[in-house]
Amino acid sequence: MSTAAVDLAAAQLADLEEMSGGALEVLDRSSEGDQAGRFVVSIDTGVTAPGPGVRVRARERFEFVVPGTFPYEPPQVWVDHRRWAGSRHVQWGRYLCLYAAPSVEWVPADGMRGFVDRLLTWLERAAAGTLDPDGQPLHPPTAYPKANGFVIVTPNLGDRVPWSTGRGGGVVRQFAWCVRDGDRVDVLAWLTREQVVTRANSTGAAAENPQGKPYFVALTVIIEDELGWEYPDTAAGLADGLAQVGYPEEALLDDLAWTSRANQVLRSRAGNPDTDPVVMLLGTPSRRLTGSNRLAHLVTWKLDQRGEDLTALLAWDTEDVPPESVERLQAAVRHWLQTADVQWLQVYDERREITHRRDTGTALPWLQNTRVLVLGCGAVGAPVAEYCVRAGVAAVTVLDHGNVTPGVLVRQPYGDRDIGRFKAEALADRLNSITRKPKAEGLVGSAVPFVLAEPDPAGFDLIVDATADSGTRAAIERAHRTNPDRPPVLTMIVGHRADLGLVTVSRSGATGTGHDVLRRVLLRARRTGMPEWQDVVADFFPDPSRTDVFFPEPGCSAPTFVGSAADVTALAASMLTEAIQVLAAEQPGEETMTAIAVRRPRVLSGQHRAAAECLKWPNDVVVKDAGTGYDVRISAEAMAEIRTEVRRGARVRGTRIETGGMLLGTIDESTGVVSVDLATGPSPDSKLSNSYFDHGTTGTQELIDHHSLRTGGITGFLGIWHTHPFGRAAPSPTDRAGMAALTSFGGTATKALMVIFGGAAPVWTAWIESAQPPDVHVTVVERDPAVPFADAAGPATRKQDTPPPGQYFPGGFSMSPRESRPRLRRRWLRRRIR
Repeated sequence: MSTAAVDLAAAQLADLEEMSGGALEVLDRSSEGDQAGRFVVSIDTGVTAPGPGVRVRARERFEFVVPGTFPYEPPQVWVDHRRWAGSRHVQWGRYLCLYAAPSVEWVPADGMRGFVDRLLTWLERAAAGTLDPDGQPLHPPTAYPKANGFVIVTPNLGDRVPWSTGRGGGVVRQFAWCVRDGDRVDVLAWLTREQVVTRANSTGAAAENPQGKPYFVALTVIIEDELGWEYPDTAAGLADGLAQVGYPEEALLDDLAWTSRANQVLRSRAGNPDTDPVVMLLGTPSRRLTGSNRLAHLVTWKLDQRGEDLTALLAWDTEDVPPESVERLQAAVRHWLQTADVQWLQVYDERREITHRRDTGTALPWLQNTRVLVLGCGAVGAPVAEYCVRAGVAAVTVLDHGNVTPGVLVRQPYGDRDIGRFKAEALADRLNSITRKPKAEGLVGSAVPFVLAEPDPAGFDLIVDATADSGTRAAIERAHRTNPDRPPVLTMIVGHRADLGLVTVSRSGATGTGHDVLRRVLLRARRTGMPEWQDVVADFFPDPSRTDVFFPEPGCSAPTFVGSAADVTALAASMLTEAIQVLAAEQPGEETMTAIAVRRPRVLSGQHRAAAECLKWPNDVVVKDAGTGYDVRISAEAMAEIRTEVRRGARVRGTRIETGGMLLGTIDESTGVVSVDLATGPSPDSKLSNSYFDHGTTGTQELIDHHSLRTGGITGFLGIWHTHPFGRAAPSPTDRAGMAALTSFGGTATKALMVIFGGAAPVWTAWIESAQPPDVHVTVVERDPAVPFADAAGPATRKQDTPPPGQYFPGGFSMSPRESRPRLRRRWLRRRIR
């Protein structure tokens, strides 16, 4: 393969030579080892006038080294002189660095033609001094690692650099607070000499850090001048370069000695018998992210063993040492400095000021520095917790009461050695292995008592319910009532074949969480018949209930869904991303509750489906019934219908005529919530006056049946609403007398709802004209146990059997009042309204 590769390069160069008219000449070809070929090429550079950059002659000679993997990997190019040594993008004095990222910049199909074109572009920019154009990151100087080990730097230098003041000149000497784990060194903070002394003398310095390793300090020197494109590989060359920029050799040795002394104190206080490496970090203004904003580039010099020993001796107190011994020690140190090689360590620079996170511009950085609670450590919760850690959360708490069993290894991120362990603890250990700083806590227990015992989960910025447990959702909803300003809540469930995922998002301050939002999804999808949501309804809310439930193990196994690790983690990732995008929206609007259906890419019933479908709801009007403790939530749709009827009634009957209608919804005993989904206006045979409202019966049963059947029984008759225009939103004696009859409308229903809308003139007018909330009174009416169901009589909407005399408007659209006359009670009122 190598011979064929070199022959291909030779043929392409021959074609270029023939077409160039002498601009390119191949002077020599030879072998370069067993896997490469070497070509000496003379090229007309096209540079006719000297520029501010490197000195490029009109014609230059180059050595092309073609690898045996050509054209899949690019050749290398060398020069046979050192005229460009020390310049940017020239390494080892002779090697030209043409590609910053060969994997994306090299085009195999272009072959040697593309390679030569790249070289000519490089020469033009090198001569013009534009190899590092404005707005592009500066390529840092090169320090070739020679020592084993590496350094990870995370804290920003900020204004600790000497050029931050704008005065120019100077050297900043400080210290890196570090911890070592084998060949790995982590820089945790930057300290002044005084701060090092304070920490070294504190009790905390003797304590081990969370990774169980003692601390040590490293000398850090930041200079304002550059030392060249390639850093020296000898200690003498480095010391000489530092001396030329204002950091003399004596200061270097004194600082190394002081560093060694500080580390001796730290070791003694921590009872650490091991010695830490003696390292020095060097920073130069050699990098930028954009424009001319210069940032420090860091390299690390690890002293060899003799250097470590000598600096340790320099750290001793020499007051009682004979002067000749001190002189011999100093001479030995200077001799070492003149003869030692510089062992550069690999540096992984993770400073936020110098690097771009790989998830920049995506949704998940919203999670940075947040505290997240994940309920459920299964196929959805476990990957979600991992995504949170990788996004940079401050902490994540995972809760689950289950154990790792062999079967879950198919799609949950646990290993064979985790079998028998609690999922929460095993997952926390795994998450804490992702980052140096532990971020995860595992809690073993059931989510329901935890949620109910923590009505105010202070310390969490986001709650993720990945339990797929209806009881947990109801418990969260119940706890949410006590503090609607709780953190945002995400609820995630997966379809029975892992084709669909459904995630609900309740922002902080939302009136409902997952339990409530899932009901809204089903209600809207069935009422409106949205075709794009019918696959979601069929999967998550089958009617009749699905009988082919999947049980993974025999016996009392919990039912679950069929899907691979790839299926479910893809859904988990998509659900989390879509949900965080909702939370991170810069202009979220009035909608506080969202449901997102996420689909794996596929074709359903011959039609393409969107990858994600979204439904949104604004907050309800929430009023607590002081007598029963229920929260009555009136949906925005119901409020809009009621206001529309009130405004229409004011136009056709007058502003002070009461009106009302039926309420449709449900009462949830488990959460203590009464949900008002819809509202109607008064039936045509209703009676309306300025002091009385009597709901009629014409068409009401048919209307209730219509909504009940259309929604599959999700919503039904709930109660009655009426108004007190420009008056108090409170029940009158007539209202109270009629409350007991409300439950008869529901047949065997034990509770019904009465809602009264009112308010003084400014409040009522603001509602009519600009939809400002009116005063609202709610009463959840309990059936009187002394009244049998069969004997419950009287229209639920009427305040008394016979309205007082006076002029009354009918319901509907009639504008003509008429005198009230007694009427017979209709038999159908005793029918059960479903």
